[in-house]
This record gives sequence, structure tokens and C-alpha cells, in this order.
Amino acid sequence: MFMRRTPRLELPLSLRGKFLLLIASTLLLVGIVVMLVTQRDVTNNIIKNELHAVSNIMDLVVRDTDTRWSTLLDDKIRTIRESRRQLIQLSAVVTSVLNAYAAQAERGHVTTGAAKGMARVWLNHLDLGPRRVAFAYDAEGTVLASTNPRMIDRDLSGIRDFKGRPLAAAMYEESRNDGRGFAIYPSPLDESAQMRHAYFVYFPAWKWVLAISDSSQAIIDKVAAQKANMIAAIDRNLSELRLSRHGFVFVVADDGTVIVPPPPSAARLLDSTDVESGRVLHSMLAEISSTRGLTLRFTNGESAWQIDALRYKPLHWTIIGVVPEPDLTDPAQNLVRRQALIFAATLLAGLMLAWVVAVRIARPLAQLSNYARQLPTQDLTEPIRVPPSVACLPRRRRDEVGQLAESFLFMNEQLHHNVRALMAQISNRERLESELSIARSIQLGLLPQPLPDAATRGSQLRAVMYPAREVGGDFYDYFVLADGRLCFAIGDVSGKGVPAALFMAIVRTLIRSVAEEEHDPGAIATKVNHRLAENNPKLMFVTLLIGVFTPETGALAWVNAGHPPPLLIDERGEVRLLQGSSGAACGVLDNEAYSTLSTTLPNGTSLVAFTDGVTEAIHGGCAQYGLPRLVALMQGAPHAAAELIEHILHDLREFAADSEQSDDLTIIAIHRP
Repeated sequence: MFMRRTPRLELPLSLRGKFLLLIASTLLLVGIVVMLVTQRDVTNNIIKNELHAVSNIMDLVVRDTDTRWSTLLDDKIRTIRESRRQLIQLSAVVTSVLNAYAAQAERGHVTTGAAKGMARVWLNHLDLGPRRVAFAYDAEGTVLASTNPRMIDRDLSGIRDFKGRPLAAAMYEESRNDGRGFAIYPSPLDESAQMRHAYFVYFPAWKWVLAISDSSQAIIDKVAAQKANMIAAIDRNLSELRLSRHGFVFVVADDGTVIVPPPPSAARLLDSTDVESGRVLHSMLAEISSTRGLTLRFTNGESAWQIDALRYKPLHWTIIGVVPEPDLTDPAQNLVRRQALIFAATLLAGLMLAWVVAVRIARPLAQLSNYARQLPTQDLTEPIRVPPSVACLPRRRRDEVGQLAESFLFMNEQLHHNVRALMAQISNRERLESELSIARSIQLGLLPQPLPDAATRGSQLRAVMYPAREVGGDFYDYFVLADGRLCFAIGDVSGKGVPAALFMAIVRTLIRSVAEEEHDPGAIATKVNHRLAENNPKLMFVTLLIGVFTPETGALAWVNAGHPPPLLIDERGEVRLLQGSSGAACGVLDNEAYSTLSTTLPNGTSLVAFTDGVTEAIHGGCAQYGLPRLVALMQGAPHAAAELIEHILHDLREFAADSEQSDDLTIIAIHRP
């Protein structure tokens, strides 16, 4: 007898069991996380609110400081402007006296040296009061005269103004160019280097600079007193503030001076060391910028603080708001205890509801799973077959399961549709590619074969064509006329692709047909144009260059119908354009009559005709090859026709690199040895 094995509990392995386990784990995890996060979030919110209050307080402090500081600066500016106005008036008086002395010298009453001497004596004895000093100096910065005897003959070249410029040289140049100048500088007669401000005016008659200066110490003392009053007002305001229950605000200068002190219990806070970073608080605050504040948690081993600091740049202050951490964390502890009971009840209710939902979800999912396994085995070109149990799910279920079933059915339907469409597209594409390949072969087959030496009679004639697409609108042709001369043609049809290729074939056929009767290039072009224009519903046209060449004499008759002019390279390598236009492109005007042009190709001369695909070859999507580059290339090119064409193609390949070209490229070359 075999012992009966105890059945295994299947619940943990089933979808329902896993779903219940997931729900229970999720709820438990969420409960724990939420309680922990709640404590953190509540603490963060309280900290955020308190820091916001600190920010508001600091904003008020900054605004109050700005107002007081602006008032102080405005008063300082008014005082300086008034003093400057008085200095300007005094300088005008002194300048008028100097002008009087200079005028006596100009009228010949005294010599210039005597006039300068009298002016110095007058200026040395001028009394402007205890604070003001007038002095005059020359281009070397030497004081020539002054109301203060100690400044006479003093060299001012070593004194620098408030901006760091050499005082004498800078004011001499500025007053000479602008007629006046203003500067603040340390007194050269005072060891304490008290600041003075002066108005400078250029005296052109003697090339002097006259300066009227006044002491700035009274203004500095006034500003210092107003700043002290401002600090006292801020101290009174901040001493009455409280953040949360035990928070406070204090102010420290960049040099370590405490402007507004903290409470006595936190008097040594700035010198305390943070346990986590090992840094002293005042060194941490030194990193604050003028555009961003600094928020940090500071623990000195005894207490923890939340600190928010802001730097006020104009006064080099740091405003610091401090809140003890216990003021922020206690409210969160009570909230966590209440939430623990709520989550326990929620966990039990969630498990009961999850059981019901799991049963309802698992059954149709199993049906969809079986259906999904069958999808890869289907023949997607055959009609769709869907099991009834799956087909009815979108109607029976209005939830995500029904949407999932509908998505499976839609996917199956689209797969069938897309596969059939793809097969049709592949068939059409293969047919089109085959037709284009045949068309390319036909087009290239229309191009003439190289002429025998008996036809060229010592001259060389070569040509190449590279369509931008499978087929193109460029063409070239050459053949022997009935009188033995060589007829060649090169053209560029408007447009691209198959239409241009068909038009090109028509043009080539017309040229050969007309050339059987007409040997004059102008007559050939005229008849070709007439035939093209009389029935041209798509308004297509072609630029043409048709030439008739006599190898023995080098005589060349040609017609240019809107085509780029060819290049002539003589035996010395000099290059020029074969200028001349016979008319517009063929196919545009019905009654256009084209005139024949003529020239002679001397021995050693080469002719290169091309389409605009050469000069408009692109690199990188924008830069074009251009005619100047082609002309420069031809100056050192070989003369043989085949080598000449290969020389051009090699340079085009180097220029274009891997860039895809948008236009056909055709070149024909003739060389007369």
C-alpha cells in the first residue's frame, strides 16, 4: 500500500494567492513607508513653513536695510553734489583770474613767465578756508602753486585715486580732453590718508591743470553715524522676534563681527563644530553666495538646529535664522501613532477586497493567456479565427481585462491586415525597382559608344554621365555628320527622374533626326525647339549645347541654348569660358531662332562642356563646388580628354565626400592635339 501524500497548499502558487500576497505586502509596506514618510513630511512641512517665516523676516530686514542704506547713500550723493557745485563755482573764479594773467601776456604787457609767476603768487596766497585747497600742476604732475604751502613743488605722480588710477596723469588727460574732471583720492599731506574729492579743470593757455579740493571726512563720518543708527534699529527689531517656540535671528558681518547677537543660550553657536561635517558654523556660513541662501542642519553634539542664512552683499552681512529641531519634530510623533491604528484596519479591509478582485481577474486572464500562445502559430494570410470565450470578453468585461482582450483582438486583426498590406507593398516595390533598373539600363544604352579613330581623325572625344537617381534628365551624344564633321551635344532637362529621362530620350532622337538634314548647329537647335514647344503640355524644357567640330582645322560651330558655357584650356594651361548665347532653353518659346557661334580650337586646346550638376555639387548639404573651383582645377589639368574628365571626377569625389547629390552630372571633353 502506498501512503497517501498530503496535498500541497496551492494558494501561494496561484494568481489569486500571489495577488493576495502582493496586496498584503503592498499595504503593509505602504503603511510603514507612509508612517515614516509622514513623520518626515510633517517635519519637512513644519521646517518649510518656519523657514518661509524666516525668509519673510529676513526679507523684511533686507528691505528695511535697503531703505535705510538707500537713504544714507542719497544723502551722501546730495552732499557730494552740493560740494561739487561749490568747487565748480570756485574753479570758475580762479580760472577767470588765470585767464586775466594770461591775457596780459598775450597783449605783451608782461612776459609769459612773469604772468605765470604772478598767477602762482596769487594762487599761493588765495584763502579758501580750512578744508578747501586749490592747486595747479603741469603735465609731469608737479604742483606749481597751491593755497597749501606744503603742496608746492610736490610730485603727484605717486598718488592714485579712488578707482586705482594715477591721479595726476588721469585727471590731466581727462580734463584736457573733456575740459574738466572729478576724482576722489587720499590726501598726500595726511599720514592717515583721509579721503578728499576735487574738481579738475584744464587751463590750455599754460597747459596747467587747476584743481579745487575739499575734505570728504565729514561725509564719511556722517555715513558712519547713520550706519550705526541703522544697526541699532535692526538690533531692536530682531531682538523681539521669535521663530516657532525657541527660534531666533541674528546678524554677522563677513569679518566675524556680530552685528545683532543671538540669545545668551546660543552665544557660542557660531564657534560650535558640526558633528556630521566636522566644520565650524562660521566657516560653513562663509560659503553663502549673494544670490542664493544657505539652508542646513547643524548638530553640535548637544542640540540640533535648522538654520537658514542669507547674505546681504551691500553691507557684507549674513542674516541667520535658527530654529531648534525639537520644535519641528514633536508634532510628527503624535501623528504617526494615530496613523498606525488607521493602517491596521485598512490592511484587513484591503485583504478581503483583494480576494474578491483576484478571483474575478484570474479567470479571463487564463483564457487570454491560452489565446496568446496560439497567435504565433496562425497563418496571418488566412481569415481570422478567434475562440468564442475570448471574443465575448470585450462585451462582458468593461474593465481593464475587457480592454486587454479587445487589444489582443485588435492586435490580431491588425497583424493580418498589415501582413497582407506588407506583402502587396513588397510586390509593388520589387516591380517598380525592376522597372527602374530596366529604365536605367535603357537610358545608359542610349548613350553613344566611343567613336573610332578614323572618325575623330587624331582628336580625342570622351564623355561621362552619372544620374542622381535611377534615371536622370542629363544626356550627351556625339556622331559623325554626312560631311564627315563631328557633331556633339550635351543637355540638361528640367526636372528629375522618369519624366526627365523620357524627355531626354525625345531630345536625343530629335537631334539625330534633324542632323541628318541640317548640319548647322543653329538650324538643328531651331528645329528641335520647334518640335518640343509645339506639343509640351508639362512645359518641360532642356538646356542644350550643340557643336559641330572639324578635327583637321579645329573649326568649331556651336549653339548655346541656355546651357552653362564650356571651358577652353589652351596648351599653356590658361582657362577661359567659351562665352556666347544663342537663345533660351529649348521647349520654352515656339518661334525662337537660334544663331550659330563659331571659333577655332588651336592645336593643344581642350574643350570641356558640363551640366550644372558639376558646379552645383554639394558638400555637407550646403557648400557648392562652384565654377571658380572648376576653373582653378583646369589650370593644372592634363590635356588628354579621358584624363581630363577623370581629373574632374576625382576632385568632385574629394569635395562631395559621402554627401548625396541632388542633380545629374554630365561631362564631355574634346582635345585637339
